Formats: sequence, C-alpha cells, structure tokens
Amino acid sequence: MNLNRIKKLPAHLVNRIAAGEVVERPASALKEIMENSVDAGSDKIIVELIQGGVKQIKITDNGSGIHQDDIPLTIEQHATSKITDEDDLYNIKTLGFRGEGLASIAAVSNFILASKIDGNSHGYAISSNFGVINQVNPKAINNGTVVEVGDLYHNIPARKKFMKSETTEYAHCKGVFERIALSYPEISFELTNNGKSIYKLNKQTLLERIASLFGDDYNHHYFQILECGNYNLSGYVYHPSYLSGNKTIQYFYVNGRYVRDKVVQNAIKQGFSGVLHHEHQPQYVLFLEVNPIDVDVNVHPTKSEVRFKESGSVHGFISSSIKKALGADIHRANVEQAIPGSQTNEVPSSVQNSHSPKSFGSDNGFKNNDWKHDDSRAIREWLPPRGELRSSVSDTKFAEPRSEVRGASRAELGLRVELFHEPESQNTTTPMLGFAIAQLHGVYILSQTTDGLIVVDMHAAHERILLEKLKTQLSINQLSSQNLLMPVSVKLDEILFDTVIEHKDTLLKLGFTIRYETHTNEIHIESVPMLFNASNIEQMVKDVITELNKYGNSNVLAEHQEEILSTMACHTAVRANHQLNIPEMNAMLRDMEQTERSNYCNHGRPTWFKLSMNELDGMFMRGQ
Repeated sequence: MNLNRIKKLPAHLVNRIAAGEVVERPASALKEIMENSVDAGSDKIIVELIQGGVKQIKITDNGSGIHQDDIPLTIEQHATSKITDEDDLYNIKTLGFRGEGLASIAAVSNFILASKIDGNSHGYAISSNFGVINQVNPKAINNGTVVEVGDLYHNIPARKKFMKSETTEYAHCKGVFERIALSYPEISFELTNNGKSIYKLNKQTLLERIASLFGDDYNHHYFQILECGNYNLSGYVYHPSYLSGNKTIQYFYVNGRYVRDKVVQNAIKQGFSGVLHHEHQPQYVLFLEVNPIDVDVNVHPTKSEVRFKESGSVHGFISSSIKKALGADIHRANVEQAIPGSQTNEVPSSVQNSHSPKSFGSDNGFKNNDWKHDDSRAIREWLPPRGELRSSVSDTKFAEPRSEVRGASRAELGLRVELFHEPESQNTTTPMLGFAIAQLHGVYILSQTTDGLIVVDMHAAHERILLEKLKTQLSINQLSSQNLLMPVSVKLDEILFDTVIEHKDTLLKLGFTIRYETHTNEIHIESVPMLFNASNIEQMVKDVITELNKYGNSNVLAEHQEEILSTMACHTAVRANHQLNIPEMNAMLRDMEQTERSNYCNHGRPTWFKLSMNELDGMFMRGQ
C-alpha cells in the first residue's frame, strides 16, 4: 500500500502558493505596495513603471520608514506591524494587515526594499532573487521607503503565461494607481511609464482630484452627497446625461478601501432607479465610513470584497442617500446645464468654495420661495370654461359633458395655470427656469432666463411632474379618481382578464374602478385616476394591466410600483404637437421648479438644457 505521508511545505513553496492568490499580475503587486505607503503616513508617493509594470515597478514614498531590525521581517510570511491579536483582525483600520503581500511578491520577482527612518544617517536595504534572500546592507536613501519589483513571475513560466500584453498590464496598473490616488487626495502622487509622465497630482480636494484624473467635466456636473447617521456617506454622483464624455467612473470605498460589493452595487442601482436611461450606467465616487467592527474586510485574498454586519441597513442607507441627492430640486442640484459637448464656463468661486454644491445656481436662480412676483401682474386664469375639468390637480372635479370633442384641457394636463409677466422691477428675481417665450415645433418650450436660454422637452418634463404627483398621492393612500360619464368597455384576452381579477384591489388603489364579466372577458372602466387624460383610456388601462401581469405577486409589485406609475404618467403627459400657450408653458416651468428629479424624465433622459449668453456670444463671435 502506497500511503502518502503528511509533511510541512517548505517556506519558499508556501510563499509561491500565497503569491498565486495575492499577486495575480503586476497591478496586484503595485496595489499591495502603494497601500503600505499610504499606511506609513506618506504625503508623497511616486510610481515608476517599465513596460507597464511587466519589467519593473518602483514605488518611492516619504512615509515613516522601517526600523533596521524589522527590515528582514518585511518579506517573511505573516509578519506585520498592523495587528497584534485576534481582536485586531475584526477591527481593521489600515489598508494592509495580513503580512503576506511583500513576502509573496518577493518570492516571485527580483525584489529590493530600502528604507530609512527619520533621524538615521542612512537607510538599509534587503533583496530577494525569486525567494533567495540576501542579507541586509546599508543604503543611502531619503526618509521613507523605496520598493522595486522586477521580472514578476519570470522564473515561473506556467504562471507568467497568464499575464497579458504590456498594454493590458499597464492599463491594470494605471487603474490601481487611480483608485488609490482618488481615495487619498490629501497625498500627492506621480505616475510614469517608460519614463513618460502620466500623472503628477498635487495635494487637492476630492473634486479637484476627480477632475485631474477623469477630466474637467466632472468638476461641473455633479451632485454631492453628505449623509450621516449610523454610517457616513460622502462623495459625488453624476448623471450621465449631463456629461459630454463617454467614460464611466464607478468608485466606491469602505473606510478608504476600494471595494466591489454586490450589496453596494445593488444599492447604487436602486438609488439611481427612475432617473437613469437604460443605455446609461450610474457614475459615482463615494466613500462609506463604517465602524470597523461592523464590516469584515478579511473575506477575499485581494481584500476587494467586504461583508457588512447589517447589510440590509447599509443597503437602505446608500440607496436612500443617492435618491435624496438626485432628487434635489432644480435650484439645489449642481447640474451646470449646457448643451452636451459644449464648452462650459468656469464654476463660480462661490461654488468652488462651497462645502455643498447643491447651492449651485442660487445666486441668480429661483430657490424655494425667494421669487416674489407682483400680484397685480400675476393673474390666475381658470382657462377651462365652465363645464370642463378645472383648477389644479388637488381640486379637480370631473365635469359636465360637452357637445364638442377636443384635445385635453389645461387642468387635465395636471398644470396649475397662471399668467406670468416678466418682472419689470430689477428687485424681482427671475425664476430658475425663466419665463416662456415660445414653443418650438410643438415639442420644446423656449424660456428666457437672466443669463441665457432654457430649452425644455415638454413631454419629458411633464412625465416627471405627473409621476412625482402620482407617487405622492399613492404614498398617502391611493390615487384620487374621477368617475367617467360613461363606462369604457374593453375586451381582454384570458391572461389579462385573469390579471384584472387577481389585482382588482391594486387597480383600485391606482385609481381605477373596473367591473368585469367573466363570460365575455370584458371589463368596464368606471373611473380613472384624476390626473389622467381621458382621450386614451383603453390603451392606458391595457398597459397598466400588462405591467401588473408582468410583475406578478404583491411583493414584486411593490418593488416595481414606480414603473407602473411611470407608464400611467407617460400616457397622461402632454404629447408632441400639443400646442401650449404662454401661461401653460410657464405653469409647467413653475411645476418643474417644485418637483423632485425634474432634471430628467421617468426614463432618465434630460428634461432641459441651458445655453448661456456667453455661449451664444461665442457662437456669433460677439466681442471678438
């Protein structure tokens, strides 16, 4: 009988096994070493690559350095200064903590580490030739640490073949550099590849660091998050519709550590729901601060995943914080509106110095009730004549029949109609979205502001206004409904008919009263939501029933409530080529200013853009 005996593996083989888990490629080595530099308190870190890191990686920092006696321990497995007992393992406050990164790298590369602490006349260096360790020698070096990694996996062809081209490996190294540099804007960073300078980043604010790494566009079109509670969430989210470039930035950090976590990703997706077009991806740079004892970072060899003690609580906090930021009304949202791709003006100094960018635009915009108009020139106009729907949404009454058939009335559109004249007094502030001056091709509202021109997609804007009103009504109890003078009969197929029976309570809550006849599969619609445009009842009800069938049980329905309401809003919203007069257009602009998320429609498309006078002057070369 051939019985294999258990034996302890030699140290160099243990290190190579660990290297296979921790150091997948040059970028993995770069990450481990840069994190050590951050943990050492460095305020300047220089990264030099040769052949994208395949040939060599060199990192120089000015951190606290390593004591002479500890230098041999830097390349021994599980030797670290960052934890001392088991309790520390569940209260991690540093990026590194396992004590295996440098040992793993040294086992599979030509490795040199040199370090000097403040007060010593010189430093000391140790080297490892693919695991063959040389003794420590004196080394002339500035305060801090220098680490060089050459020919990674050169002596292990089976492992080296998994590495990609120089271009690919460089891209991974650059990504690691950006992630760490982004997380610590108070540290200056430099990156070169083959002697060419890629980044030279001075100490900056986070917003400046984002712009330095990804472009100045990200310095203008942001929503800031500053939320505190059981956790702290800070950073910036971006709506892709207002960015001119094609890049997508998605960076999330937990206690300063970059992670890609499923709970977090789903929470962010939920936070952007209802405001993001299906072709777009959310963009963000966010930092979550959690008590270290409430998060386990020791669940993955590369430390790129975490496990939250209260994952549901974290999920809800993140998604609600993002919804709140993106739901900021037009006046507080820092979306410096401009035509996509056009050159934007510099951000005003008042914004650059502001802690919260939600104050953007308040200098010349409409904020809460700051705008006061002269009552003598603001005449409420009840446009629908007696016998039609009238007034605003809150007090709409279904009316007596009329003999003629015509388009939807103003009140049916859900608009609060007032006749506004542009203020003559200089003491009167113009609203953020200005005053309507014309309708373009029956699709766009043109509005004049104090410093330019606003273009509004009237259908997209009206969709959002109606959706938010529907959501508000439903959150109170159920949607207000109006009785039809004559029931509308609709014949359904068996599947949709069964859906009506199954979800009759849900339909009632949505504002529909429906009778049905089982022997004919016919339904009779007796009332519809108050906001609804009565001209296309049959199709709208069919679409709502189809959505109810699609989402099935009540739990799923609750999750997809916004989609159902969005379908209703889309049917109800004013359509292209529907002519609006000036008071109606102004009414829509005022409603937009008071509606959450009105920067974008229910499908995530932008609802308005601004063309400033500076941009218009530039087009016509005025002043040149």
